[in-house]
Amino acid sequence: MVVDAWDAMDEAALATIQVSVKPVHLNTVSSINKAREAWHSLNVMFGARYNAQLLRLMNELSSLKKGVDEIIIKFASRAKMIRDELAMLGNPVDDNTLALRVLSGFLSENLMLRTVLKSQDTKLVMSDVTAEFLEVEQRSITVATAKPSGSFKLQAFAAAAH
Repeated sequence: MVVDAWDAMDEAALATIQVSVKPVHLNTVSSINKAREAWHSLNVMFGARYNAQLLRLMNELSSLKKGVDEIIIKFASRAKMIRDELAMLGNPVDDNTLALRVLSGFLSENLMLRTVLKSQDTKLVMSDVTAEFLEVEQRSITVATAKPSGSFKLQAFAAAAH
């Protein structure tokens, strides 16, 4: 009697698993006779995907580089998205580690600020690092727009032509 009840529960659990999976995964559990085996097969399949995704994200974070024309906010957002995805997979990245990865991803154009921030005795905070680089970026944009383009002779020639 107990065995019959157990078999009925196992069949119900297996049926629940089979109707709950997406059609693409049904092949994995349709030929299995026990709920535990079906669960194990799904666990193995999704575990491999989990590890592949985890490895991809970790590589992405470790090789993070700021694009030449990429603005600071977009670069920091990319880093934070990777951190958030890693956290969802159960592998959180602390703020100091993220800030150091972001610092390493800056090109040599900000070498002085990068060196100063990396040499601090305290742990880095991502929002502070972003703010510092954003300030430098804003200054460089202001300087670039304030610079006259071309030489004085070229400007005079252009003005005379109009």
